[in-house]
Amino acid sequence: MNTFLLAIKSVIYRRKQYFSLILVSFFGVGISLFISFLMKGMLDSLRYKAKIYYGGDLQLLGETAGLNQTKADDTIEKIRDIFPEDVIFAKRFDFDAAYAAFYFEGTGVRQRVIKGIDFNVENELFENLNFSSGGIEGMAGSNGVLLSEPIAKMLEVNVGDEITFMLRNINWVLDTRTLVVKGIFKDSSVFGMYTSYMDFDYLTDAYAYPDNWCNRVCMFFPRKSPSQKQIETYQRELEERLNMFHLVEDKQLFYNQLANLNHPAYALIKLDANLEDVKIIIEAMKVISVFVIFMLIAIIIIGISSTYRVIVMKRINEIGIFKALGFRRNRISLMLLLETSMLVLSGCIGGLFFSLILCYCTRFFNLSFIPAFDIFLSNGVLKPLISFGTFAGISFCVIVTTLVAVLFSIRKAVKMPPCVALAVTE
Repeated sequence: MNTFLLAIKSVIYRRKQYFSLILVSFFGVGISLFISFLMKGMLDSLRYKAKIYYGGDLQLLGETAGLNQTKADDTIEKIRDIFPEDVIFAKRFDFDAAYAAFYFEGTGVRQRVIKGIDFNVENELFENLNFSSGGIEGMAGSNGVLLSEPIAKMLEVNVGDEITFMLRNINWVLDTRTLVVKGIFKDSSVFGMYTSYMDFDYLTDAYAYPDNWCNRVCMFFPRKSPSQKQIETYQRELEERLNMFHLVEDKQLFYNQLANLNHPAYALIKLDANLEDVKIIIEAMKVISVFVIFMLIAIIIIGISSTYRVIVMKRINEIGIFKALGFRRNRISLMLLLETSMLVLSGCIGGLFFSLILCYCTRFFNLSFIPAFDIFLSNGVLKPLISFGTFAGISFCVIVTTLVAVLFSIRKAVKMPPCVALAVTE
C-alpha cells in the first residue's frame, strides 16, 4: 500500500491521540501569526503617518544653510526623470511655528509645526488621513486649515469656524490672517498633535516668501516604497546633476553640517532617516515580537516532539509488524514523518484561520485613549497587516524543526529488530 495512504489512515485511526498535538500547533502558530500581523500593521500605520508628516518616501533638502530652495520648480524638472513616472513630486513649506499661534474667541494655542501643502498634488497621500469631521475638500488654494482633534478641542472649534492665525513673517513683522477650519483629523500623536496643515501658496504668501520657493521637495511613491538599493541608485544619479551630501541614516548628520555650507548643496533624506527618534521603539517592538514568536515555536516543538516520542514508543509492536512484513526502515520512518507533517500542517492551517479571527476582532477595540499610542492605530483601532509570506515562513520553520525533533525518536524505534519490537509490551 502507498506510504502516504498508510500515513493518512494512521492519522485518522489515531485522531483522538493526535488531537492534542494539532491543538498545540493550532494555538502556537495562530498566536505567533497574530502577533506578527499585528506588529506589521502597527509599523505600517506608523510609517504611513510619517509619510503624511514628512511628505512621502524621500525628501530633497538643502541648497542653502537655511534649507531655502529658491528655484524649486527648476530643480524638480532637473531630477524628475531619475525617478519612476508615477512618483509624485511636491513642494512643501515646513514652518517652525515657535512664533505662531491660533486664536478663537479669546483662547490661544501655539503650534509646533505648520506645514504648507500643495493639495492638488498631494491629494492621494492625504486621502487616507483619518478625520473626525471635515476633510481636505476645498483646501487647495484656500485659507483653510486642518487641525488635530486635541487642538480643536482646546480651541473649542468645529469645521466651518473661522480662527485667527497670528505669525511673524520673514521680515519679522507681526501679522494676522483669518483661517477657516476645513477638517479635524484624529491621528494626533507624535506626527500630528501640534501640527497643522495649510495650503502651500497661502502659507508662503502669509510669510512673504517669493514664488518658486520651498524648503523641501518631497517624493511620494504611491505603489511601493523604494528599497535601500533603489535609494542608493537615485543618490548616485542625483550626484551627477546636483551637489549632493552623502546618504545618511540620520538626517541630523546633514543638519549638523548646514552652518558650514558655503555653496549650494542638497541631501536626499529617506523616510527611515526621519524616524531616528522613534527607531528605538520600532526596534524594541521587533525584538519583543521575535522573542515571543520564538518562544511559541519552541513550545510547539517541545510539546509535539515529547508527546510524539511517547506515541512512537507505544507503537513499537506496530513497527515490528511492518518490519516483519518486509517494510524497510526508510519507508517506516517516512510514514511516521508524513504523519507528523500532516498533523503540524493541519495545525498551521487552522492557526492561520485562528489568527485571522483574532485580527478581525481588533476592529472592535478603540485604543485611542492610550497616550502616544495613536501612531500605531488606524482610525483609533489596531489594523493588522495580513502577510501570507509570514504564514509560509512560520509554518515552514515549525514543520521542519518539529520533524527534526521527532526524527531521533523515530530512528531509534525503527532500528529495533522485528523480534525485539514484537516482544515489547506497553
